[in-house]
Amino acid sequence: MPPVRAAFCTARNTIEVRETDDPQPGPGEVLVRVRQCGICGTDLHFYNGDLPPSPASLGHEFTGEVAALGEGVEGFAEGDRVAIEPIRSCQTCSYCRSGHYNLCRGRVLLGAYHPGGLAEHIAVPAYALYRLPDNVDFETGALAEPLAVCVHGLHIVGLGAGERVLVLGSGSIGLFSVLAARHSGASEVIATYRHDHQGEAAEAMGATRILKDSEIESLKRGSVDVVVETVGGSAPTLGQGLGLVRFGGRVSVLGLFTQPVQLDALSLMRNEITVTGGITYCRPGQQSDFDVALGIIAADPERARRIITHRFPLADTGSAFATAADKKQGSLKVHVQV
Repeated sequence: MPPVRAAFCTARNTIEVRETDDPQPGPGEVLVRVRQCGICGTDLHFYNGDLPPSPASLGHEFTGEVAALGEGVEGFAEGDRVAIEPIRSCQTCSYCRSGHYNLCRGRVLLGAYHPGGLAEHIAVPAYALYRLPDNVDFETGALAEPLAVCVHGLHIVGLGAGERVLVLGSGSIGLFSVLAARHSGASEVIATYRHDHQGEAAEAMGATRILKDSEIESLKRGSVDVVVETVGGSAPTLGQGLGLVRFGGRVSVLGLFTQPVQLDALSLMRNEITVTGGITYCRPGQQSDFDVALGIIAADPERARRIITHRFPLADTGSAFATAADKKQGSLKVHVQV
């Protein structure tokens, strides 16, 4: 088979697009011709040197077309337009059987230490495929993965209609947390932001109020029912959230913290605050988080599309990463068109 091109992070701030062997689908797998792939904060952790270079191509927010079917695959045909839920799991453990495959001890995230979507072709398990709705193109379909993270983050804290939500951070996960919260019926969604273009995007996603991150102290303690932390790193946001959520409130942690943080455990106990970490997405009921995310996008694809600020071809993936890493360029979600 002829080689295909794929993008690799080979060192800090270094992306190489090179030829690699064309993957072949094994039993139960599908070969996907990738069409669109977004750059995620996790990808940037590799790029910025926070994580060691991966031997695999990056990218886990992607869509494409079915190019070939492996042995035993039914229900799909060549040419089908699909989004990919980028988790490989064992499919047999208690977590997988209960729909919580995101907790499977054998799970692997495509695009981390396993080949990802910044490539022309990728072989994926058939169970990871979702058909794109007719009114959702490859570009907006690739937003389902980050949106599913946010849908999951609200599921795990049981957000109810009419509740008040504070989203800390207006990167792509923060912005989609705003969108998911409004879709879930939140009566008020406050979003904090660092850069002006992020605040404007939060309003476009449905935030009822936006605050510069330096203005967060203007909020009163107990003014929200749910806090969604999306900043991570070494930010003080988790402690800030604990200080603002109501007694008996809930905090969903979606930001990737790169070092330990200190919390006021006495307030946590005394105020009966529930803090829950969220990792990717799962199938908590009849619908998976990914199903819900695709439904939100299909309901208003143009609103979702506003988060995409930059587009690059695969050959220029290095520039795509540099742009995504530099928020001063006004980037929110950077996409690579494969």
